[in-house]
Amino acid sequence: MSTTKRKPARSSTARAGPAARGRGEGKEKEKGKGQLKREATESLLVEAFGRIVERHGLRNVGVNEVVKEAGVGKALLYRYFGGLPGLVEAWGRQNRVWPRLVDMVPLSAAPDATAAEVLKKIVVRNAQVHRDDPVRVEMLADELMTPTAISGALGEIRKQVGRDHAALFARNRDFRNHHLFMVVMMAAASYLAMRAVKSPRFMGEDLADEATWARLMAEIEAVIERVAG
Repeated sequence: MSTTKRKPARSSTARAGPAARGRGEGKEKEKGKGQLKREATESLLVEAFGRIVERHGLRNVGVNEVVKEAGVGKALLYRYFGGLPGLVEAWGRQNRVWPRLVDMVPLSAAPDATAAEVLKKIVVRNAQVHRDDPVRVEMLADELMTPTAISGALGEIRKQVGRDHAALFARNRDFRNHHLFMVVMMAAASYLAMRAVKSPRFMGEDLADEATWARLMAEIEAVIERVAG
């Protein structure tokens, strides 16, 4: 009894022939181009928002200003970000506008450091990164004013960073015991950083002066050492 060998079935793509395969590849290329175009447009919008904030502050940014600065249509901002709050959140996360403790103080680099040493680094570094960045100072000042869509979006990022900080403190008994003390010290240092940029003269001292600032940070470190050391 003879057997007839069957030829292997051809895939639908193979059966379709070169023309169909070419169309399929063309669609994939177009899809890739579309994704690249979207990413480029998103970058334009995020960067435009940042430039406007640097020039005019958080209270003077609107959709029309952003799309004009970016050179794109308003519809694209809504398509890719859903509106101004979505763009603000993307800008905030991309630029890490609220620094995380693990970024400011790499705890793993000093495993034998005392609680006081780590807490001093956290407070002083937090104050410094705010003092050195006018945009962060604007955000600190904006938190004290009437809430807006922009402050609300940035507030969501700040809440997440706050939860990360709380989790870090909860894992360490020494940190946990001084949590409220750290709230006071962080608030004081943040206020001084904000004053250094917005209104440097405070109680007869010039907070914009580097020598004065260094003495202030040394005083903060001394207080932390006395309480947590």
